[in-house]
Amino acid sequence: MNEEVRRYSYWGEVPAGTYMTKSQLQRLTLPRRPGGPVRATVEGRDGAGRKGTFDLYLVTESVPTSASTTQLAAAAARRTMATCEECGARPDQSCTTWGDTNRILCQTCVHIGRLRSAQRQATERRTHIQSQAAELLDQDLAVLHITYTSRGTTPSGRRRTPSAAHITALDTTGTTLIDTRPRLVPPRSKNIPDHTADPGQAIDEIRAALKEKTVVVWSNDDLTDLATALHTLKIAWPIPGGYNRRHELQQMALAWRGDLDPKTGNPRAPIAPGRAERMLYLLQQMASPTN
Repeated sequence: MNEEVRRYSYWGEVPAGTYMTKSQLQRLTLPRRPGGPVRATVEGRDGAGRKGTFDLYLVTESVPTSASTTQLAAAAARRTMATCEECGARPDQSCTTWGDTNRILCQTCVHIGRLRSAQRQATERRTHIQSQAAELLDQDLAVLHITYTSRGTTPSGRRRTPSAAHITALDTTGTTLIDTRPRLVPPRSKNIPDHTADPGQAIDEIRAALKEKTVVVWSNDDLTDLATALHTLKIAWPIPGGYNRRHELQQMALAWRGDLDPKTGNPRAPIAPGRAERMLYLLQQMASPTN
């Protein structure tokens, strides 16, 4: 019975030392060849930058090529990339030339170099975010947070419109500008919590409070359910938008934290603060030159 071929969407997913392509096996300092069938595939680019799908073989199933030790010695004498200039490693796979430095590095040192480069870029972005946060705190600002009351899903699995929203907003001193719970569905709908406000009246209050404000939300995605509900209820949208009127704290926090995934070097998504006062506190932290 044939085993299922595993499929990887990029090279970073391939377990190091477990699989290699036929060419990678051939380029080992002690070259080998596949000794079994294709066990996996990966989408990506080869050493020449060509994009494609590449067959992968288990290294443990590979076997030595027919090259004699004399031939191996001759190949080693011609090899110029056997030793890493940074750490001195002599990996099974040849080292590579790294970036503009043209230094010959092992894959580990190349990875470290990429991470250091990503960290330097993150530092530059953090300086910009610090200035942006300070500028926002000097404006007529509202820090807005929304949570929704879920009504679960329909029998077909489609998510129902939330029955209500708790909308809060603070100014830069922490003073409450908005604290309301508008109903987002018709009044006879199920699972409406107690003490919800009439949506028309609540939204008018929100519109008045935010009319002249610059607004900070965690993510514009947080507004989607509110926008859908108000459209259904035929109530005009109350929250300012457009260039320089509404800002996403999530994107600012992503850059300010500069928390990089050690495997990929990509920024890791920040965790939402969860309440308006925590959002304001985070914005103040961002603006502080000591943080």
